Amino acid sequence: MKKIIILVIALFLGIAFMAYYYFSKLNIENNAKDLALQSATNNAALVFSFKNDKSFYEIIGSQHILQQVLGTEKTMYLNILKESIVNDVTLNRFIQDQPVYVSILPDSNKTLNYLLTAQIRSDFKIEKLYDYLKLVRKISKKEGDLYVLKLNDSLDVYLGIQGEVITLSTSRNLVEDAAVRLIENPFTAYIKENSQISTNALLTLYINLNKAPLLLKNIIAGNLNGELSVFDKQNSFASLNYNFSKEKLLFNGSNQIEDRNNYLTLFENTPAQATSIQNILPENTANFTLYAFDNYQTWLKKLISIQSQNRDTKKVQATIQKIKNEYRIDLNAVFPAYTKNQFILFQLSTTEKLGAIALTNGEKVKQLLLDASADYSEDVKLFKASDMLFSYFGEPFKKFGRPYYTVIDNYLIVANNASTVQVFLNDYKNNRLLIQTPSYLDAMNQITSTSNVFYYINTKNSANLFRNSINLPFYRHLKADSGLKSFDTFCYQMSADRNKFATNLLLNKYLKPQIPDSLSNR
Repeated sequence: MKKIIILVIALFLGIAFMAYYYFSKLNIENNAKDLALQSATNNAALVFSFKNDKSFYEIIGSQHILQQVLGTEKTMYLNILKESIVNDVTLNRFIQDQPVYVSILPDSNKTLNYLLTAQIRSDFKIEKLYDYLKLVRKISKKEGDLYVLKLNDSLDVYLGIQGEVITLSTSRNLVEDAAVRLIENPFTAYIKENSQISTNALLTLYINLNKAPLLLKNIIAGNLNGELSVFDKQNSFASLNYNFSKEKLLFNGSNQIEDRNNYLTLFENTPAQATSIQNILPENTANFTLYAFDNYQTWLKKLISIQSQNRDTKKVQATIQKIKNEYRIDLNAVFPAYTKNQFILFQLSTTEKLGAIALTNGEKVKQLLLDASADYSEDVKLFKASDMLFSYFGEPFKKFGRPYYTVIDNYLIVANNASTVQVFLNDYKNNRLLIQTPSYLDAMNQITSTSNVFYYINTKNSANLFRNSINLPFYRHLKADSGLKSFDTFCYQMSADRNKFATNLLLNKYLKPQIPDSLSNR
């Protein structure tokens, strides 16, 4: 009996020891993975994640469209890294099949740079890696855990070592910054939560819009205002998987809004809508932001709740009451009664900004607004009071305090200048529309026809806007034949999916159909 008891105790202790050993080892590996992720996400707005295996490099190597986006210098840098590390069988074994993170970060002198982060495999030791690097390459220690590694005669990189994690960049600042504040942040937690969903993806892009201002300040000249203000204080994350194509860059995934006071939360839990308001836009439209919902009355209740949280309720109520007192118009019998399910903000290549709201009965709205309007011309009117549209549609219409407007074909069109409204009417009546252009139609064929929030940029129509707002090195890349010149469309499309958005990101180039020589010679 004693022997049985001793055997049972011994067996129990053995199981307990093995469990402890297994979970402690697992915890060490998880801590290393967390450290790699924390290094990669430290101050990063964009993080690419992929698995270090041969098939990835073969597929990406044939993707010339990616090389255009990266530019000649960065592509050369990544090619040297591949030749020096991935093609070195012994060296590559240290990170074989491990996740690799490439962070895009703001660097000195208004530039952007890469930071590569990887975890050493658990069956290897960092000391062995260092010994091998000393054997085959020129490596020198700068200070602490910072080293300089010579990849070839023309490229030196900084190498940081934190436990079993390495960071690599041509920028010393980025490697040193990755080694501090290594605590789990909300972006780290978000990637860990969504990485399981992206297990089979070739390449995943994670976006932290909290850090977008840091990134954009190195790209744009000036402040994040106007259309770019959407990126300022935007507490949200996105996880997007790359879809391989030789003609376009397309990522699919989801976008999660963390801030419950964010305007975009008004479109959560709302069925994605087939929209048509974009079909009225002029052919020289540079960009637009489209919003859609299923029922305006329901959506307005959400807006009123956010206005209350943002302390705008008194301002809105005062506006509505003032118009009622001075012009005897109850706006609650206008917009809530005759607004359809979509509205849009857009900018022309000539920099003018406009807004449009879809109505169920444009003629009725035109009549109801007469007493609160001043005549400018037969077709163009001016609101006598300020903030009417802000009161019923929120932040996007804040820029149109007291606009000129017209109502045509069940659309209310507004702008801050009467001439801008007249230009729109001329284009609309003469059918000079964006929807008639082949590049726009081609881009729309690449994504879903329904959405709730849709950002669009026509890069060719935006040329003048970019020239005045983007710092010179990035503008040169935008206009270079080897860069982004051939891309004509950027889209970021969001469709409500419970408490987050199914998201498509598209960078597209329209390829004109080739006419066979036998036909062109006829």
